[in-house]
Amino acid sequence: LPLKNKYHKQMKTKETKSFDSVAFFRAIKEKLAKKMEGMNLVQKKEFMQQVREGKIKIA
Repeated sequence: LPLKNKYHKQMKTKETKSFDSVAFFRAIKEKLAKKMEGMNLVQKKEFMQQVREGKIKIA
């Protein structure tokens, strides 16, 4: 298949992924949302800071 110009790419077949990042991060987001239920904004900010620092593990 000749390409029309250097900017056109041939379609690649989608390979199956061993790690689905979208599903993984969606699950993390849902877990965080459940833990933050009922918190006010200040509490949420403190909670997220602790998560970033590794003090709280999301598993």
